[in-house]
Amino acid sequence: MSLDKYLRTVRKLNNMGRWAPEFMHQRATVSEHSFQVAQIGQMLALIEEEHGNKVDWEKLFKKLINHDVVEALTGDILSFVKHRKQEMKNMVDIIEEEVADEYLLSYMEEPYRSIYKKLMFDGKDKTLEGQILKCADHIDALIECINEINLENCNPFEDKYNTILNQLKQIDLISARFFLDSILPNLQKDCRKLNNNFIEPTSY
Repeated sequence: MSLDKYLRTVRKLNNMGRWAPEFMHQRATVSEHSFQVAQIGQMLALIEEEHGNKVDWEKLFKKLINHDVVEALTGDILSFVKHRKQEMKNMVDIIEEEVADEYLLSYMEEPYRSIYKKLMFDGKDKTLEGQILKCADHIDALIECINEINLENCNPFEDKYNTILNQLKQIDLISARFFLDSILPNLQKDCRKLNNNFIEPTSY
């Protein structure tokens, strides 16, 4: 059945660093990032529920903990490369599925092959849970940028910070606005490079 191969494969994420081309003072692994995304996603979901939205928690946690598993096979494909054009994103999506099929899923028997394929590729869709994942992924990347800027590693992380911040502002979630208005200012208040980046409060 080779489910052991899956366990060996995902352990590779423990040694895969984030932001591979960039110098960093504190580089998280993909495993660490996935854990942080799960924690952030849980917080966002609680905020959504406090404001009257129903969250499918099982669906959410499956998305949160599995969203980067394929990187154990492909490595960390940089966001600005993957999302440069829709054609590029479509091509990367196809390649990721082909690599997962050939090097991991093909070793599994049913029903696990189909189950794990859905877990690995059922991520950032238009559902509330998919949008929470998208938001949580951006937030962890933003926090990584804040940490590097605070350590005077401003180039290129100031530009990355601004890009990710603009992406977060476009996510239509109550929890995204709550983060921007009530949480982000405290996260960056001790970072003198960013403490002039005020965000106007909104109602949510």
